[in-house]
Amino acid sequence: MAHARANPEDHGHSHTSDRRRLAIALVLALGTAAMEVIGGVVSGSLALLADAGHVVTDATALTLALAAVWISNRPHTRRLTYGYHRVEVLTASLNGLLLFGIAALVGWHAVERLRTPSDVESGTLLVVAAFGLGSNVIALFMLHGSESVNVRAARLHVLSDLGGSVAAVAAGLIGVTTGWDRADPALSLVIVVLVCVGAWRLLNDTISILMQRTPPGLDLAEMQRALRTIPGVHAVHDVHVWTVTSGFVVFTAHIEVHRRDPFDVVHDAVHLLEDRYGIEHAAIHPERVRLLDIEDGGPREPASEDARAAESA
Repeated sequence: MAHARANPEDHGHSHTSDRRRLAIALVLALGTAAMEVIGGVVSGSLALLADAGHVVTDATALTLALAAVWISNRPHTRRLTYGYHRVEVLTASLNGLLLFGIAALVGWHAVERLRTPSDVESGTLLVVAAFGLGSNVIALFMLHGSESVNVRAARLHVLSDLGGSVAAVAAGLIGVTTGWDRADPALSLVIVVLVCVGAWRLLNDTISILMQRTPPGLDLAEMQRALRTIPGVHAVHDVHVWTVTSGFVVFTAHIEVHRRDPFDVVHDAVHLLEDRYGIEHAAIHPERVRLLDIEDGGPREPASEDARAAESA
């Protein structure tokens, strides 16, 4: 069995970057929550106080995501041969479920406020909501660009905060200009739908990883055909490809080799997988076979086990 190993330094650099992104987003979330609590008390705005609770929940999710990145970077052990990479996926799944809970809570409050709107100081609401909007835009920018499902989950939380801030700003503007007090809950329901769509997509991705589904964009049959084009390859079987965590794809296969050094074939296969499909961690098991010529030039079949033993002797 021959292997091609993923570069652990690349994963280390990625985790360092993710930790920095999440830490900055967490600080911004806590600052926003504190500002909204103060603004909610001063203005009497239930919307700001509710959003502050929403932001605190998201700050908790960011803390979980930050802890997951730290844990997943720990070295592998004899019992956990892939290390703690799956902690990242499990945390992302938990955050996806948490997003559904937040959406349900916000939706319930929005419906209640549509039925019984409350009076607020729209000017104070507008100023505080604008501050929250700016903080969320910065946090969203910091979390953009990461391939980690864990960071994606955190980004969805921040996006839900951003939607709440946009709704609050819009409600403040409408309240100042028209006096209509149902704008905030109406816009909040739109945001709830968007958050649910994002949470569903996130959960679908994490469940796919946990079920070891073939990663998106990879066609197993096409990969087998590509491997069979390598000189000396007679057949490819027992092919498996799955994702351990974001950006860490593993490929395994058995390759039957004829009239060529098996290690040369493995070398070519590993490079093909890396160059064409971006897979840096492959385990290839070469099997030497001897083919019997068929008089009509048709398909040829592997020799018997006795013939293989005689050849190896």
